[in-house]
Amino acid sequence: MARRLIGLDIGTNAVRVAEIEPGDPPVLRAFGQVALPPDAMREGEIVDAAAVTAAITRLWKELGLKRGDVRIAIASPRVVVRLVDLPTMSDDDLKGALQFQAQELIPIPLADAVMDFQTLEAVPGPEGQQLTRVLLAAAPAENVGRLVGAVRAAGLRVSAVDLVPLALVRSLGRNVLLGDEGAEAIVSVGAGVTVVVVHEGGVPRFVRVLGTGGRAFTDAITEALNIAPEAAEALKRQGSAAGVEFAPARQAMAGPTDALLEDIRGSIDYYRTQPGATEIRQVVITGGGAQLEGLGPQLAQLTGVEVVEGRPRAGLTVGDIGFPREDLPNLDPYLAVPVGIGLGGLAAGRRINLLPGGSARGASNRPRGLVPAIVVALVLLLGAAALTFLHQKDRDDARKKAATAEASVATKQQQLTALSDVQQAQSDIQTVQTEVKGLYSTDVSWASLLGKIGQVTPQDVWLTSFIGTVTPPVVAAPVAPTTPTVGGGVTTTTAGTTTTTTGATPTVTTAPAATSGALSGTMTVAAIGFDFPSVAQWLTNIGFDNGASIADPWVPSVAKGAIGTRSIVNFSSNALIGPGALSARARAVLGADAAQAPTTTTAPVAGSGTTR
Repeated sequence: MARRLIGLDIGTNAVRVAEIEPGDPPVLRAFGQVALPPDAMREGEIVDAAAVTAAITRLWKELGLKRGDVRIAIASPRVVVRLVDLPTMSDDDLKGALQFQAQELIPIPLADAVMDFQTLEAVPGPEGQQLTRVLLAAAPAENVGRLVGAVRAAGLRVSAVDLVPLALVRSLGRNVLLGDEGAEAIVSVGAGVTVVVVHEGGVPRFVRVLGTGGRAFTDAITEALNIAPEAAEALKRQGSAAGVEFAPARQAMAGPTDALLEDIRGSIDYYRTQPGATEIRQVVITGGGAQLEGLGPQLAQLTGVEVVEGRPRAGLTVGDIGFPREDLPNLDPYLAVPVGIGLGGLAAGRRINLLPGGSARGASNRPRGLVPAIVVALVLLLGAAALTFLHQKDRDDARKKAATAEASVATKQQQLTALSDVQQAQSDIQTVQTEVKGLYSTDVSWASLLGKIGQVTPQDVWLTSFIGTVTPPVVAAPVAPTTPTVGGGVTTTTAGTTTTTTGATPTVTTAPAATSGALSGTMTVAAIGFDFPSVAQWLTNIGFDNGASIADPWVPSVAKGAIGTRSIVNFSSNALIGPGALSARARAVLGADAAQAPTTTTAPVAGSGTTR
């Protein structure tokens, strides 16, 4: 019997498993699910590991599955997916390069993260450079560890930790309109999280995980009608078939439904504004929460794109899985994720694997049977396709200059013992140290700064351009010290200049060269919002001081515009760049100097920011 692949989906309301036998097409040999108690999972992360383990154990027992290797996947708002363009190099060198840049690419401390990557394809870079497009994924190590631990506690071996967005593309991704050019959006509405992924020809171009889903609808009914959560869930599933009882339930769900649809529409609109974004030809919806009556038509009206239900069985042969044939369509919303996870084990080559201590194997990463396509990808760093490469080049240049300056410091220190005049030697050392600090004083971590901006950008605002400049500090020319005349007198000190009045002629000793002080820089962005309150929210959020990085934002221009039939406002915004934007390396060198020039800040409204 051929080797079988097990895809295990640990969702908010249930654990689901799909057993797949490789073939052309693959064969679904088993499927089942077991409910989880409330609050065992929250926003894609395990809260009660024992409850999850018990549900998995029961699922294996009921289906009679053999214990062995399983593939699992993670979906959480704290999971980071990035597309990065780097100079072409081997996988080992890419791994080192990504490790070097990781802290500026992901908003998770490197020591607390699990990270992996896969190469997608070669792309042209600036000035004829050949770049490689890389898909980078990272997640908090603690969350992944709890997920893996719960599965292992059930007596199973975890062979890979995949990403739910990639699993959805495998099970539901289609060549849109029979090969016609265009992108496809897949929206999976689970109980606790909603995944939005846009792909073209099977290659992901945009990923976002929202921390809400169908459970918000149930909670709204529970609170409004004062009934048990189980009764609210049943009423939600029955829909209009429940008769007059559904009218108050529909009213209770209106608020969370509109909020979720706006988040989905906002995610799709954000993708549409990216440079090189292709037209979205259709939206595929799946997941238990997507079964809410009227959700598909409302989403179609909001996005202006046809919305169809996902059919993961279209790419499979369904064996005898214990369900009547007429009931199989009802399984489609729940099959997509576990089937996609299992299909991840079919393709040879290197694939994303967030298993702690594990690694993906091979070199090629294109899924079997999917048409090769050019990834016109997610725009990392808010719209600059080659910014990572150029920033890396700038950092390399800065390191070379710093190394030269540090070598000069070492040389000066070696010469110290040969200097007969101790005062002159001290002056020389201070001068070189000032030069080193001057080199680091403009070493801004642009990737970290842009990441902070993305974290506080309101949901109804997206950026179209970013320009950042820093001004090197002014260095005063050093004046060689003179030897004071021996004799009594009075010494006065004014603004760094010491005047000694003796019985003869007064002499002046000037301090060595000094910089003007703190980092001085500005940023200018062009942006689009849905309305004027969007601009106000942008100013409120961006004024939030996160390490004195950004201060005193203002908006010099606002103009009404439109995208299709949607009214928008185009605006530009400027702000000062503070010392908190300096790189970790610069802060280590500058020390207390890096904390100069505190800025005035305003905290954002709670819950108004979003991570793009």
